[in-house]
Amino acid sequence: MSLISTLARLDAVESGRAQPLATVRHRHLADRPLVLVPLTTAGEAGAPLGALVGDDPAAPRLLVVAQPRDRDLRFAFLADLAEAVVPHLDGYADDVEPAERSETDPETGKKVKVEVELCADAPQVIVPSRAGVEYVRLLGRSTRFRRTAEDDPDTPYPAPVRVPLLGRWLTHYGERARVPGSSLLLAATDLLNRHWATGQSSLEDQHLGALLAWIEAG
Repeated sequence: MSLISTLARLDAVESGRAQPLATVRHRHLADRPLVLVPLTTAGEAGAPLGALVGDDPAAPRLLVVAQPRDRDLRFAFLADLAEAVVPHLDGYADDVEPAERSETDPETGKKVKVEVELCADAPQVIVPSRAGVEYVRLLGRSTRFRRTAEDDPDTPYPAPVRVPLLGRWLTHYGERARVPGSSLLLAATDLLNRHWATGQSSLEDQHLGALLAWIEAG
């Protein structure tokens, strides 16, 4: 923590409201990001209780698992989550632009120019805190290898077709979140902490509600 940040935190403690740390932060924010607010059980890792998901603040979709220990209900939740997330991500595949890149010719072994299509933009996902980022990564690992009825008709508890695809997407987003400067998967608390210093600890700053209370007090 820098001296300026420490001073700002002391000012926040004295005044009872968050103090600005900067006026501009170079972090990309999409016009309509997909917001995912997961809720999990405290005991079993990765067991979902529900989620709020959507790209329209006026019409989010609420998904609920009435009994997290029920395998069928958990699979139904994952299927509903996939139905909400995957079409949003796939929608960006329609807006492409031509580009050139070098590839190795398998016959000659030489570098050749090939024409490819690149997406003009990438879908952005925002979660409340770093715990949400970790849950996205965990959910991706637990769903990307799920067997479907198409993969194996005899598999017990087959997953819907979109669930493994959801897992692969979430794994990709979770791994990209480790890359400095990546804006595919962002935690709202990290974005706000870049702008504001509060009078609470760094751990407490990862609670979005508490962080917003400090900011709105000003």
